Amino acid sequence: MALPHLLKHIYTLGTDETIRRGKKIHAIGYAELIDYDDLFGTAVFRVKDDNYATFYKVHVQQFKDPATTSLRCSCPYNIGDICRHEVAALLQLQELLDRGQLKTGHAIFDQRHTVAKMKQIELKTLRMLCGSDTFSAAENYLRTQKAQIEFAENEMVKARVTIDDSSYLVMIRKNEERHFDTSCDYVDEKHPLCLPKVIVFLQLLHTFGANYFDTIRNWDKEKNKLLEAYGYSLQDDLSGKFEFTYKEGKPFLRVLDASIKRVAPLPTASRPSVLQPKPMMSAPVVVVEEQKAVSLYSKRIGVVFVFQKKHYPYFTVEAVLGEPDVSGEGFVGKVEKLDITRHVSGIDISDSDQELISSLRKLQASEINKYVSRNSPFSGIWENIIQQDDEDLPEDTRDLITEYLLPKLRKLFVELESGWAFCLPPGKSFTTANLEPLQLQEQPAQLLLAVKKNGQYQVTARMKAGASEFSISDQEYETPLFFVYNHQAWLWTDKEKIRMVERFRPTGKQSVSAAAWPNYLRDELVPLARQYAIQFDKGIMQSVKDQSPELSLYLAERNEHLIFQPRFSYLGYEVTPADRDELIVPQGEKVLVIHRRREIEQAFIDRLQGLHSGFVYQSDTHTLALKGTEILKNNWFFLFVDAMKDFKTPVYGFESLRSFRFNTAKPQTRVFISSHTDWFDAKVDLVYGDQRVTVAEVKRALANNQTFVQLDDGTLGILPEEWLKKYSLLFRVGEGKTDALRLSRYHVSVLDELYAQRDESQQEIELEEKYERIREQHQIKSVDPSDTLQSTLRPYQVSGFQWLNYLREVGWGGILADDMGLGKTVQALSMLEFFKRTEGKLRALVVCPTTLIYNWENEIKKFTPSLTYRIHHGANRTRTHEVLSEPDVIITTYGTLRSDIKVLSGLGLDYVLLDESQAIKNPASKVTRAAGLLQAKHRICMSGTPLQNNTFDVYAQMQFLNPGMLGTMEFFKQEFAIPIDKLGEADRKEHLRKLLYPFILRRTKEQVAKDLPEKQEMILFCEMEEEQRSIYDAYRNDYRNQILGSIETQGIQKSQLTILQGLMKLRQICDSPAILNEKDKFENHSIKLDELVRELTEGIGSHKALVFSQFLGMLGLIRERLIELKIPFEYFDGSTTAPERERAIQHFQNDDTVRVFLISLKAGGVGLNLTAADYVYIVDPWWNPAVEQQAIDRTHRIGQTKNIFAYRMICKDTIEDKILQLQEKKRALARDIVSDETGFVKSLSREDVEYLFS
Repeated sequence: MALPHLLKHIYTLGTDETIRRGKKIHAIGYAELIDYDDLFGTAVFRVKDDNYATFYKVHVQQFKDPATTSLRCSCPYNIGDICRHEVAALLQLQELLDRGQLKTGHAIFDQRHTVAKMKQIELKTLRMLCGSDTFSAAENYLRTQKAQIEFAENEMVKARVTIDDSSYLVMIRKNEERHFDTSCDYVDEKHPLCLPKVIVFLQLLHTFGANYFDTIRNWDKEKNKLLEAYGYSLQDDLSGKFEFTYKEGKPFLRVLDASIKRVAPLPTASRPSVLQPKPMMSAPVVVVEEQKAVSLYSKRIGVVFVFQKKHYPYFTVEAVLGEPDVSGEGFVGKVEKLDITRHVSGIDISDSDQELISSLRKLQASEINKYVSRNSPFSGIWENIIQQDDEDLPEDTRDLITEYLLPKLRKLFVELESGWAFCLPPGKSFTTANLEPLQLQEQPAQLLLAVKKNGQYQVTARMKAGASEFSISDQEYETPLFFVYNHQAWLWTDKEKIRMVERFRPTGKQSVSAAAWPNYLRDELVPLARQYAIQFDKGIMQSVKDQSPELSLYLAERNEHLIFQPRFSYLGYEVTPADRDELIVPQGEKVLVIHRRREIEQAFIDRLQGLHSGFVYQSDTHTLALKGTEILKNNWFFLFVDAMKDFKTPVYGFESLRSFRFNTAKPQTRVFISSHTDWFDAKVDLVYGDQRVTVAEVKRALANNQTFVQLDDGTLGILPEEWLKKYSLLFRVGEGKTDALRLSRYHVSVLDELYAQRDESQQEIELEEKYERIREQHQIKSVDPSDTLQSTLRPYQVSGFQWLNYLREVGWGGILADDMGLGKTVQALSMLEFFKRTEGKLRALVVCPTTLIYNWENEIKKFTPSLTYRIHHGANRTRTHEVLSEPDVIITTYGTLRSDIKVLSGLGLDYVLLDESQAIKNPASKVTRAAGLLQAKHRICMSGTPLQNNTFDVYAQMQFLNPGMLGTMEFFKQEFAIPIDKLGEADRKEHLRKLLYPFILRRTKEQVAKDLPEKQEMILFCEMEEEQRSIYDAYRNDYRNQILGSIETQGIQKSQLTILQGLMKLRQICDSPAILNEKDKFENHSIKLDELVRELTEGIGSHKALVFSQFLGMLGLIRERLIELKIPFEYFDGSTTAPERERAIQHFQNDDTVRVFLISLKAGGVGLNLTAADYVYIVDPWWNPAVEQQAIDRTHRIGQTKNIFAYRMICKDTIEDKILQLQEKKRALARDIVSDETGFVKSLSREDVEYLFS
């Protein structure tokens, strides 16, 4: 029995200092597991250094296999076999394994050696380490009986427990980690502690207390270590010199004699040796024929294998020092034996020889004993055992020695230069004359077995290495670790081969009688044939070479992977890819040797691996592993099942799977759709073979993002991807639990698409005749608008009008979501005009932002003058039902809607139109609730950006248009908003698109570019708020009195300066009173700024815009607002340098994130080419439209591929509005003469002045 191999790895490769510091790091808790893969046996740790605040990554590879375990640390100290960080990582890994925190299956415990991880006897830990029944049985046992304590000292207890007339020996001992090593021959594979162990622990706890093992600890070793620092030991007379005190149970040394000082530490003493050190010997000088480069060092180290040890491993390794000859391949004269257990210094040798000495130290008996002591079940016992020369070692101990020596000997055999290895035969003294050269061969020794029949059966063993082949009886020395013959040595590769060699030593033969041969063949040779080549006598062997294997595949699961194990059967005997090329099959006294068809086997593995690119081939187990998530993608599982059927290969192991126990049947689906007044019923029949699935189970699987459903027989029914694409939306929006789903009348598009994708050959979708008629009604009819609008509307606007009429006919609400500037208002007005013309009357309510009131007014006047309208807004608005019932269209704002909802909700409307409907995107807002209270037959929303920030924006708008269509708010969040916005699930996004597409009509500028003029210019009217209006009125009245008085006394020509000053002040107030150059500053009240920001954030989407203003103060206010909203922009005015101006232009033209360019109207009038923009905003119109036209043409230039939309921002009923009207009256004059403000003022008459300031 041995300690876990991870701890062996530490003690084998680590120095005492490395192990000490690694244990310190582990004890502090600096080793943290960050990645673990049970399938591949890998772990990654994040380890903090014990001296510095630095973290290193330690990679542990293949830790399950002692032969292939490897480590890699990122620290700079990792130059030896193992560093302190790797020690800490392995200790932490072993602790996690012992606790069972990394185990995924059921652990099997060998009671001959288990570890109880506790520092003292703890009742709570004992309960955890055994079963509840075991603990109760132990308590009941101690009420009537006691365990017999046979031995208790040096932290070790031996006890005997009698249970049901059977006696069990229990051994418990504290190990170096201060935990408990336990041993017992009682059988309990489920728990670390069996019943007898628990009985002993409980008895010790109740009788002596939790710290009992500390009371029987022998502190002599610790005391001697303390005394060694002063050159004393316990055998010396210590009276008056020292005394020991105890603190927390540990000894501390107190020095009584002040004259006693610490002494320098001595090197560790070597083990006693019967050989005298430094013998002087004479030997013939080896003469070489060729002169080689003379070594730079005067001495060389040689290795001597001394075959004089009486017990296992029957040899020791020593080092000799001598002067190399001129060839550098041997010694000259006498050599000196080195005591390498001590520090070797003062000799002139190379670095490689220094490393060789370090390697040879690890082969000394003291190091072997240390390893055996550490790795035995009870550490510390081995070093106290006195081994007799005629007494052989137990098999477990021999295995430990072999395990320790093999890797070090392998390294020595590979790295030691030729000519520097010797051997000392048994019975000869250590002199140069007795040293014989030994050639260490790099090629490992292989074992061959042969069987012959000569009366009885004889099995012989031979060693083969390359072309050399010898009988095991030719071994010249007794050691089984390597084969020595004729001054050559070949190392065996593993301890299994060494055990086999020992079975055949010393004769190299085994004889078996004819009677015992059949059993020996079956039980001994056939298992060996899987690992070793066996040659049979032709008389007892029959060879088969052309036998094709029967292929099969076994499935198993490990963590998140499905494991595929290919198996091959020859004449009923099964083999795995890891077995040998020849299969030995016993047939009575003879054997059948079947030569495997590796090419067929490999072709099958290649075909299997080709089924999925994600397969990982495990070379150690010859299996294929695939992650469970990959199995369900792209219907791969069904492809795999079909492929196995094509290969005619049976697949086994489905019944033993838990997480991957898939049903091999594909789902068969039948849907029957019937129609009712306001809903549709979809009866769903879903079966897997003979297993039926309910609607509730499918809905539960979809809610959990599962692509499978649990079937009644325990298997998992896979929902293939094409099935999910086809049916999952039906199950998400439908309500039901058993075999039918109920869908809203708004979900007819879901059923239409399902019917369009049907497989007619399978008749999977059946429709009720009534529903067929309803489907035929859902067609957009070609309806012509009125004659006046027919010539005005563009083709895409006619399509929009017909779509709005379709919504009216089927009773749905919808969102007209065309890009800004495409004429959503005129399309809606054409629908209202058509409704009045066909129905004879119209009562409609238009709700829009305050800034758009007068745009609606102007559009009605321009396109549908037959419609009467009333603006319901402002402090003087009428709230009587009679007055509001008179006009065809009532225009109001969202704020007024919220305030007057009691009046407006009682009007009995034909139409409600919400312009810029993103204003109601928050379902909890008051304005959204107010909109929902409006009573109307038809509802329309208009918005260029119905989804501004996230998917949830559309919910409230659809709830207003078609209540219940998207379910409850919580349902929409869980089914669509969160999966789309936070998880990025494309299938949910596609499902929502399918639900919404009948209710949203959106055309972009690019889509309808052929129907648009190259450039469109529009007026954007803005209505001042109360604060801004009051400031404007005060300044207007003041200047009107001044100007009219001046004209009266001086005439209009001499009053031009006052007129010009008044016009400038009023225009500035239209932008914002804050930009007035007055002593007392006004606050920023700017409807233009609010409207411009709304347009830039909500209206233009991803398009780019140029913003022009004459006033630098206004540009400054806009810049501050854009910075506040974190909207990227560029800026320049007349003070901008030429290089900075060019940089800003290039940045705006080439960076898609920069969507706004602020430009002074004068600075940007000429010399610019900004074709990246397709929207232009003139914040304060110029006196002469020609100057504005130059600004607009900055983007409408050669190279522009987009249609241009230009907006002039005008405050209603202000100086701007009146200048615009004067320009219309004097268009020719303005075009030919007026170029600036002076020219404009000169063209004014007294009547014009009175009009402007009225």
